[in-house]
Formats: sequence, structure tokens, C-alpha cells
Amino acid sequence: MQHEQIAKRYIKPLTQMCDQNGLENLSELLGAVSEAFKNEKFLHIMRSSDVKNDAKTQLILDMVAPANSPMVNNFIKLLAENGRLTLIPEVACELKREISRSKRSYTGRIYSDSAIEQSSVDAIARDLGNKYGATIALEYVPAQYDGIRVEVDELNVEINFSKTRLNAQLVEHILKAI
Repeated sequence: MQHEQIAKRYIKPLTQMCDQNGLENLSELLGAVSEAFKNEKFLHIMRSSDVKNDAKTQLILDMVAPANSPMVNNFIKLLAENGRLTLIPEVACELKREISRSKRSYTGRIYSDSAIEQSSVDAIARDLGNKYGATIALEYVPAQYDGIRVEVDELNVEINFSKTRLNAQLVEHILKAI
């Protein structure tokens, strides 16, 4: 959580320096660099005290070299100076969230143990988007869940429809009516 807060501090200046297209390009670039952090060997190098900071910085700079952007290079150097190169995945994630917020376009998931037709997924996404005044894209994810669960992380939305809970409430309602 602390890393997330630190990463957010870098986002505001980036959003002030770049237009929407530049932010999207930077997000893609940092997202690609973030993938390297999923590799244990790469992560070991980045966290190692045996590897000089200049070598770590150069490794990341070589990864972003195809962008040919002095702004990106300076951003990487700034992270390096502050000993925060390992925050790149968090910065990439926060930048992606900021872009989503500015566009009011979010992605989410629908979990269920039974298959859901794409038309139903699209209808749920459209209705949820109308409720929140945003564009929402949902992806069906098969899961061991007795009902349907919809999650949109960026909006902090989670909706659950459990068959077990529905049956329990129905029985409770019938018993109260008797």
C-alpha cells in the first residue's frame, strides 16, 4: 500500500507534462517494462545491492530506448536517483488507472461457475456503465462461485448474486409469511 502512495506522487507531474496520447504511450511503455519485473532473475538484479545503481538504470534505459524520449529517460533517471526503480510496476498501474479515470472507461470481470453468454455480459456492462456514467467493459471468468460476482476494481464496485444466499432469503421470507 505504501508503494502505491509513493507511485501516485509521480503520476500528477506526468499528467501535467503529457497530453492524453503521450500518457497512453508512456503507460504502454511502462507496462512493457513492468512485465520484466515478473521475471525472478530480473527482479533479483533490480533488488541486489551487488549491482550498481548505474547498471540498473542503464538496463531500464536500454529497455525504453526505442521510445527515443528524453522525458521518459529523465523520468527513469529520477526514479533511479531516488532509489525507486522497483516502483515502475506500481507507477505503470497507477498511470493506467489515471488514464481510465480521465476517460471514464473501466474494465472489470464477471465470475460464475456457469457459462454466461457474451450478450448478457455486454448488457450487464452497459447497464453498470449507465449507472456510473462510464464506459465499462466486462470479461467473463469461469470460477467456482455459486452465482454471479461482478468486479470493477477502479470503481471499487463488487456485486454478488449468490444462489445459496438467494435461496436462504427466500426460505426466510416464506417462514416470516407463515
